[in-house]
Amino acid sequence: MDAFVTHKNVVDSYRSYLSSFLSVADPRIEAEIQKAFESDGFIPEPLVQFNPAYEKAESLNDLATQNKIHKELPDTIGNYNLHQHQIEAISLGTAEKGFIVTSGTGSGKSLTYLATIFNSILDAGPNKKKGIKAILVYPMNALINSQEEEIKKFASNYYNAYGQLFPVTFAKYTGQEGKERREKAESEEPDIILTNYMMLELI
Repeated sequence: MDAFVTHKNVVDSYRSYLSSFLSVADPRIEAEIQKAFESDGFIPEPLVQFNPAYEKAESLNDLATQNKIHKELPDTIGNYNLHQHQIEAISLGTAEKGFIVTSGTGSGKSLTYLATIFNSILDAGPNKKKGIKAILVYPMNALINSQEEEIKKFASNYYNAYGQLFPVTFAKYTGQEGKERREKAESEEPDIILTNYMMLELI
């Protein structure tokens, strides 16, 4: 498909559509409208964008082999090559240093903090202390629900790999859950709480 030919066909069709229901009695106004149709007065220039290519780096297995992360993390999250910004963020996180990741959609930002949190809890082992270790705050419940599903997949990966329940506990704390489930989260104190800023004030 030729993108420029396609663009011209779309624009021509749209211009024809617009002109089909315009009926102007004044010839001077009609002439101005015709000029606008022939130029870019009605139809803007095409927007051309390029998706950024993120630099590839090591895999989670490579990091585990180098003892930079817990050995069970690759089986939990999945062993694939990470982007360089993910490696840098996880390296900072596992060294107990703060980090901020700003990159495009689908560039694996959430993996950087989840890997850091999981790694810390896995390192603590069966003797981990009871209590909330991480609070994940999202602006919308839809994002909270989506992230919960991702964590469930990781829990399933862990069970399939080791035949044991995922040692990282988690719960949502939003208006969706109702009072009983929120109280349960408060009493059980899971490792990870997924919430929004309004419910965070309540907890």
